[in-house]
Amino acid sequence: MIHSIFFDIDGTLVSFKTHSVPESAAKAIKACQAQGIKTFLCTGRPKVLVQDFSNPQMGNIHFDGIVAQNGCYCAAGDGTVIFQTNIDSKDIRALVMYLENNDPFPVSLMTRDHVYINFINRDVEDLSVFLGVDLPQVRPLHTVQEEVMQVNIYGDVNLENKVMKEVFTNCESSRWHPHFADVTPTGNSKRTGIERILNHFNLDREGTMAFGDGGNDIPMLEYVQVGVAMGNSDDPNVLAAASHTAPSVDDDGIARFLHSFFLHL
Repeated sequence: MIHSIFFDIDGTLVSFKTHSVPESAAKAIKACQAQGIKTFLCTGRPKVLVQDFSNPQMGNIHFDGIVAQNGCYCAAGDGTVIFQTNIDSKDIRALVMYLENNDPFPVSLMTRDHVYINFINRDVEDLSVFLGVDLPQVRPLHTVQEEVMQVNIYGDVNLENKVMKEVFTNCESSRWHPHFADVTPTGNSKRTGIERILNHFNLDREGTMAFGDGGNDIPMLEYVQVGVAMGNSDDPNVLAAASHTAPSVDDDGIARFLHSFFLHL
């Protein structure tokens, strides 16, 4: 019996085309909640960039909690922080030095309340439009004094590998888009975030379900009892990690899967 469902946001719960939650998905989620099933967000976004799902465009949905920045921030629906970790300040200093001594590329630092970036190029602009978010605030990264919860590297896999090897000795990276990679403290993932949520609510791994579409969703899809890959995913590793596949987000994928799985919704 399913007691908890975890939803990735971008490309899963929220359409890249409309930047909103399909009405069908919102209704299906509320039907699950009416049956006592807990629902959670599970995203690579930092908390500061997570949309307000209580507004009409986002479906007027209240979630029981959130896993953000790939497991590095976990909170209950009432705002109680369950877990939070930050990137080691040594790694941030190493990043600043690396950028001073090498060809520049865009890097964003995400704190609890802000997103800063060293400069904006076309990739950053395109991603902002793609996600439906504002451009980050341009600022010299060495001036950021706040604790950094997550870093985004804008570049290809080769750049990511080089920077991870030479700079982020206490971090790991994951990628769900060809233009950038998420950098978070080592040992955190959507799986560890889900584990912390389950422990907080005294829930078992058995009875969990999750929906995702990107590479950073793989640990989540492999961990839960029912892992559902969205049909719009073009990553074969995501599809292989899931036990089920749903139609795409823009083809009412969440609603259609939930209706078929539970039948009585």
